[in-house]
Amino acid sequence: MHGGHQRIDVEWLALAAGLKPAIRIAASALEASAIAGRFQAMGAAVVTARGPVGVHRHEHTLVYVARDAADAAAVRAAERPLLGTHLPARDKAYYAGELGRRLGYPRCCVDAFTARILRGPGKLRAGDRDSVHEDYAAAHDALVARPDWRLNNLLLRQHLRLVTFEPCRYDCALALAMASEVLRLCAASDAASTHVLEDRLQRPLVLAATGARAWVRLDATTPAKITAAEAPRAAEANARPDPADEALSARLLRAPLRELGDPPPLLLDFSP
Repeated sequence: MHGGHQRIDVEWLALAAGLKPAIRIAASALEASAIAGRFQAMGAAVVTARGPVGVHRHEHTLVYVARDAADAAAVRAAERPLLGTHLPARDKAYYAGELGRRLGYPRCCVDAFTARILRGPGKLRAGDRDSVHEDYAAAHDALVARPDWRLNNLLLRQHLRLVTFEPCRYDCALALAMASEVLRLCAASDAASTHVLEDRLQRPLVLAATGARAWVRLDATTPAKITAAEAPRAAEANARPDPADEALSARLLRAPLRELGDPPPLLLDFSP
């Protein structure tokens, strides 16, 4: 992180402490080799697979990490059916639920995730013709009046997170219990980097239906009014922002949210 801080490996901290039974990481072949080596050096069991993942079905190497080989293999086995093609939505939802539970995610959050699979990827309502970015659909479902910053899962690309799953609500008690414990482990491991992580997770965020996102500053007297916007970036000194995020940041200062798309961007005020 800035100032020479190392990125905190929240997944490893959670696994080592027994908060999570396993970790699953999708990466390029080159990245996967380095990731596997790093976890094996820490004493973890690692197995891998290859296959198409995500809405766009891009080929990745999947790295499964657990404290023992049987648990790592069980998570790989749970995902194997999802790597096949032309799986019916009902089967996809079932296997995704199995995978989520084996990764230790809260049951309510897993159930919300599988409900979105059954509704159709990126659909805000069943029967919708148009699709939005999957992060937008999940955040739309999870939105509450006071979203808790500890459940901010929208900066995974920037490696800024306490939770790596999609919360069913941004105030889910089970998800918050896990996030709070991960935060405690982070603070005990590296207080300076945890302070940087907290600062970034607590920034109000705008998320467009395209998946573009921006950190924003809100007017103290008119909370819905945006006074500044910037593209999120990872905490490493050489991190580059996403061009789509930069474009959204520029648009946010020129027009109100309701005029910036259909559906309009979501404002998630993660400030504590």
